[in-house]
Amino acid sequence: MDNKNLIPKGKEDTNFINVLKMKSISEIRDLIPQLLEWMQDMNWPQAPLIADYFSPYINEIQEELISILKSNDEIWKYWILHGLILHSEITPSQKILLEVKRVYLNASKQEKEEEVDVIAKEILEKYKLPF
Repeated sequence: MDNKNLIPKGKEDTNFINVLKMKSISEIRDLIPQLLEWMQDMNWPQAPLIADYFSPYINEIQEELISILKSNDEIWKYWILHGLILHSEITPSQKILLEVKRVYLNASKQEKEEEVDVIAKEILEKYKLPF
């Protein structure tokens, strides 16, 4: 498969989404980490497009999402929680929700400064999870 049209070529490229939308999650499995990198800042034009694509698949990409939530990139965590998990129309898996709970209960100073804990709490409240 020719993957070059499935990844944005730069911050001005939004044409990739037309090709990406025609692919199933299993067809782009190897590209998921690269695509999620474009969600490090939801102000980038590609970020909301990628979030919309991944929204129905959050449980299929749970390992990648959990890896981000365990990273040291607080802003990326915020956007994954806010731009993807909180606004997904499907219920996150138990594994994702447990990681969100861990983030909330053990928020670092930097995570609190970026309000990662606030978004984690919103997710826990949305799904009525005790914390």
